[in-house]
Amino acid sequence: MTEQKNVVVAVRCRPLNAREKTRGAQCLVAMDNQQTTLLQPPQDEAATHSGKSTGGARRQRTYNFDYSYWTAGDTADPRYASQETVFNDIGRAVLGHALSGYHCCVFAYGQTGSGKTHTMMGKDHGRDAGLIPRICQELFASIHRECQQSVSVSFRVEVSYLEIYNERVRDLLNPLSPENLRVREHPSLGPYVEDLTKAAVSSYTEMLAHMIQGNKARTVAATNMNATSSRSHAVFTIVVTRRTANLEADDQATERVSRISLVDLAGSERANATMATGVRLKEGARINQSLAALGKVISALADQEKKHKTGQPPVVSAQQRNFVPYRDSVLTWLLKDSLGGNSRTFMIATISPADYSETLSTLRYADRAKHIVNVATVNEDASVKLVRQLKEEIAELRRQLEQAAPAAAGAGSGHDLEEQLAADEKLVAELNQSWEEKLRRTQTLQQEREQALQALGIAVDMNRQGMGVGLHAPRDIPHLVNLNEDPLMSECLVYNIKPGTTLVGGSNGDADIKLGGDVAPRHCLLEYDVDSSALSVHPIDDNLVLVNGQRIERPMQLKSGYRIIIGTSSVFRLNHPQQARRERRVLSQQQQQQQQQQASPAATTRADGTSLTDSGDDQLTSLTRASEASLVTGSD
Repeated sequence: MTEQKNVVVAVRCRPLNAREKTRGAQCLVAMDNQQTTLLQPPQDEAATHSGKSTGGARRQRTYNFDYSYWTAGDTADPRYASQETVFNDIGRAVLGHALSGYHCCVFAYGQTGSGKTHTMMGKDHGRDAGLIPRICQELFASIHRECQQSVSVSFRVEVSYLEIYNERVRDLLNPLSPENLRVREHPSLGPYVEDLTKAAVSSYTEMLAHMIQGNKARTVAATNMNATSSRSHAVFTIVVTRRTANLEADDQATERVSRISLVDLAGSERANATMATGVRLKEGARINQSLAALGKVISALADQEKKHKTGQPPVVSAQQRNFVPYRDSVLTWLLKDSLGGNSRTFMIATISPADYSETLSTLRYADRAKHIVNVATVNEDASVKLVRQLKEEIAELRRQLEQAAPAAAGAGSGHDLEEQLAADEKLVAELNQSWEEKLRRTQTLQQEREQALQALGIAVDMNRQGMGVGLHAPRDIPHLVNLNEDPLMSECLVYNIKPGTTLVGGSNGDADIKLGGDVAPRHCLLEYDVDSSALSVHPIDDNLVLVNGQRIERPMQLKSGYRIIIGTSSVFRLNHPQQARRERRVLSQQQQQQQQQQASPAATTRADGTSLTDSGDDQLTSLTRASEASLVTGSD
């Protein structure tokens, strides 16, 4: 089944932020049902008339879209569009198409700080949850209902999460993946990312855990316009396979494979508004470059559709008229199917109520996008057909490779055939993986991710639902916690000290704890005896190691709370939970003894006239002061 549908375009206006309220900005946007009106600000009108007041009405620009969401007013306003309203209009439509076998795409576009990430991701995954977590949650609810209604229906769900940072593709679900994954294109699959992690999930909780871990790995930074500005485009992809078994024939089944691409674009920005410099400026230039390429693709597709409807003769050749610059950017290349291809596509344009120029640019952008027509097709039995085609292609490539080998050994064409053959074999192996193998691979990936994070000093605590809840401090193992002059950077890394010997060294060596800066490959050793809970540091080859501000050149016993500087820039605080608990237990016993002695009715008098109770009090006071002095020394 094939259908031609226009891209569904929605516009959402956020409320005035604190910065706009401080400068006394006025709301320039009005919405009424599907209509969005932008009012020209007074200063622009005065500039238009060269400083002469005409007394006329300010210019208005009116646009019509599929949905106009008013979020700039009070929540009690009948026009107010909450996160749930956006999901009911767009999210449920996406799920309906996806479960019917259509590819779907939702992407948010707008200037930086206009509310794209809030619309797509939301926060707290509760009442303010965005479109992506709501779609994921409702997806599994729909799957559960369908499986209860029919025993012949089963589903498989896989997720992947990537970001495009400075035109380089990075896997957000696998910290061990290369920094720049390769984008390839297949005649049947279309553009895809090679070696991108596809995690098999069986519940909303598992999917949300992958989403949270990916969000933590995403590149964000602060600019003058947005404290948590996304510096990359993020694409969260859900692949849903619906398998319907034929109860009369056990070996026959039909499958529908649909792909849901949920895209959170980085915001367009101007350097004079964001006050960006250095790395932030280069990131902004790359972001604007990819968004400009996306604008060219949208304009080319919109112009094609307008000429097709009006029947205008082409001004240039047919090949030039049909050319769409998808490959000008990695973003547009990956969104090729979503823009003018086999997909049901939804665009959410987020606008600011006070920034006239950026809001006008976004509205024009959205107005052109609504003219794009996609040809969506139900993707039935895609994997079975694809495997057969790939096997035929592999057989043909092997035949060509055998013929090319004797003729030209080591020629470039032979290398290209080998590369294409390896890529096809990798695809066939991936498609032929059983569901149990994919689940085992996902579990292995989770373990590797945790091990990689621990090697970097990051230990994420997991609650009962498998979701990260923050930095985890081990309860029984001694560990180093980083310290920094910036409070936001302190206590962000935890390095566990294993029983026996732990080698501390530079990032290029084989050390157990790898540090940057001027740390030698073998800088120092940490000796930990589990039985006695004793912990000591041993400098190697006179490398710089400071404990509580004093340089040491020989082994030294460490106590919980000591400050340790390794090299010149790596500062840590030692936490020894067992040692701290033992000291607290000793102090508690001393206090109990003091209380018992004070409660005794009679006190034995010594030869010097003092009582034994008074002597015990003096000893306990001395011990308490000595313990407190030790703790104070450790915290300096």
